[in-house]
Amino acid sequence: MTPGFEPFPVPDTIVEPRDSATIIVARDDLSRLEVFMLERHLDSDFAGGAYVFPGGTLDDADLDPALADLVDGWEPLVDDMREPDPDHGRALIVCAIRETFEEAGVLLARASDGRIVPLADEPGWEERRRALAAGELTALELAKETGIRYAADHLRFWSRLVTPTYAHKRYDTRFFVALMPPGQSPLHDDVETTASRWVHPADAVAASREGGFTIIFPTRRTLEDVGAFLGADDLFASAIARPADPICPTIGILAGEVRVKLPGDETLYEP
Repeated sequence: MTPGFEPFPVPDTIVEPRDSATIIVARDDLSRLEVFMLERHLDSDFAGGAYVFPGGTLDDADLDPALADLVDGWEPLVDDMREPDPDHGRALIVCAIRETFEEAGVLLARASDGRIVPLADEPGWEERRRALAAGELTALELAKETGIRYAADHLRFWSRLVTPTYAHKRYDTRFFVALMPPGQSPLHDDVETTASRWVHPADAVAASREGGFTIIFPTRRTLEDVGAFLGADDLFASAIARPADPICPTIGILAGEVRVKLPGDETLYEP
């Protein structure tokens, strides 16, 4: 451990992290990489007011075995995730796609003709999005009603981050990357999220340090990592054989300042 660094004490009872998933949706703007981010509602019980990638927690309905035949390319993606239970891995992929549709209006799914669904050209999708978010519709029911197939082969695994042990709310989050599909227009849901924007990763990090853009540590570290790529295609192509071990930061104090330490890394980061 770094000299002088005092980790926060581990509580007597450690909260079990909830499984969750998120997607870094990327595109190019004037040959520069941009990612889509959402501002969480100020009253959110987690990261209220912060900008995040679209995503959320696993629902029981995401585990429905009937989804196995409605998700294209999930097996190799689960292998990349190093998930010991393939069904659980597939459910996390469904969760990521479902939550990204609910929160951002981006649906990584194929129509019957094999194209990614062009949401802007077809009626009814906004109503389905609202119903899905309200729990009135499941991912399985959406697929059966519309004839879509979820496009796991349009995702690449990026990382797995776990909330520190001292926290009273904890998440075990799988991060994926995807290219922004054509024929769709992302937008926040005005329920869980209240604003949205495309942003260059380096600009987002700089704005957060200047105090005009709230970002929590896992998001900022991810932005720093993906910001090293020049374009969206480069980012997507690089997401092969990524480390899949869960990363659980340690939070502590050094010289009166809160700092974050990552496993196997002696650098102390700002929270």
